Amino acid sequence: VPFWWLFAFQRGLIDFTGCSWYNYLIEKSEVVCMEYITMVMKKAEIEDLNIVVKLKMDMFTEVGSISLLQDNAEEQIYEKYKELYQEEKGCHYLVYENDSVVACGGAVIKEDVPFCFFKTPMYGYIIDVYCIPEKRRNGYSSKIIEELIKWLKSKGIQTIKLKPSAIGKHLYEKFGFCDSGEMELWI
Repeated sequence: VPFWWLFAFQRGLIDFTGCSWYNYLIEKSEVVCMEYITMVMKKAEIEDLNIVVKLKMDMFTEVGSISLLQDNAEEQIYEKYKELYQEEKGCHYLVYENDSVVACGGAVIKEDVPFCFFKTPMYGYIIDVYCIPEKRRNGYSSKIIEELIKWLKSKGIQTIKLKPSAIGKHLYEKFGFCDSGEMELWI
């Protein structure tokens, strides 16, 4: 049986049940089941915050920034995100691969100085875009960013900011993000 037929059949795109050779294979139990991956993206809810916080901590560990966090950072992150979700000023999207979370990304709506004095005082900030290392290069982060941009647009946001990692910078540039000229000094 050609590979693409099995691929299409597994996804319900074609039905072979009326074919004599298909019925023969079923009767003889010689059908080879090919494993395939199902990817599902879901907007996180408060009940999912433990997963979001765990992935955020994994991200901080991977980039070597875990030592910068306060001792009770996980609790603080959970409570802050819960507050943002309740105020509809924050959200995350989770990517599941065969029922396991493999990626996440979030956005928050900020109104800080000096932007709070502008005609449009709010801006979006993309946070926590992270994919577990063995599942990278599958387009999951791109799909998450697309959803985050849609969510921010639906909230009336016209400007989106983020702080990219060195490996993530190229991804954001594909979406049109550019260097804003912002500088920082760690003292």
